[in-house]
This record gives sequence, C-alpha cells and structure tokens, in this order.
Amino acid sequence: MRQVTRRTILGAMATAAAPIKLASASMATPSTLDERITAAKEELISCLTERYGSPEVIDYGRFISVFVPAPPESVEYSGPGFYKVEGKRPDGRTWCTTLWLERVQYKTVPGFYYRAETWWKGRLESTIKLKPKAIRIIRKDDSYGGRLS
Repeated sequence: MRQVTRRTILGAMATAAAPIKLASASMATPSTLDERITAAKEELISCLTERYGSPEVIDYGRFISVFVPAPPESVEYSGPGFYKVEGKRPDGRTWCTTLWLERVQYKTVPGFYYRAETWWKGRLESTIKLKPKAIRIIRKDDSYGGRLS
C-alpha cells in the first residue's frame, strides 16, 4: 500500500489548480487591440520600474521610449571607513546600506575579504564577512556618524 504524504497532496493540488489559474488569466485580458497594447506598455513599465527604479517614459502613441536610470559607478576601497554598499540576497533581491568596511587578508589562501560592521548610535550591532565579488561599493560616506571611535 502506498503512503500518502504531504508532498504528494501538495503536488496534486498544484497540478489541479494550474489550469484554473490560466483560464481565469486569459478571461481577464482586454479584448480590443488598443487595450492589449496599452496593457502591454503598462506591464513593461511596471517590470522595468521593479528592476531598475523609476524609468523616464516618453509615449508618442505609435512608439514608446523608456529610459532606465544608469546604476551609480562603483568606487575603489580606499582604507577603513564607512561605505555605501550594494549586494544581492540569495533570492535575487538587492540590498543597499552603509557599513564600516575593513579589508582583511586571508591567512591560508591568497586574497582578501571585507569585514563589515553595522553601527548604531555609537554601538556595534553586528559583524559580517563579505566577499569582494558579492558586493559593489557605491561611495565612501565620510559624513556617516554611526561609529564614534
């Protein structure tokens, strides 16, 4: 006799629900060609906004121009200090924050990593190790007042 597990039940529910979702999505689409084009333009703009921030949109009716903002240029590490840093989470979302960075050489292999500290009101909150290829330094932030020492 075969055991019914939670995984088989969830898999059966997902395959049963998929055609219903597709059928309801196809009924919700606009019917005329102009409405479909307008919906496609809005969807493109919302996708670009989600990925790149707020794009500049110029709509001329027959064609559309969408200009996405250029990412800020990366700067080089120039000694210990506060840096505005950007990185990606494992799920693909980006993060951007100000961290105290200090370059540390590996003891057993060639190369280095950044020891990053988060400070709040003069107190150390946490320390993490960041790989140089996993982050992008946006700018040095000398005016950040988190670390008092």
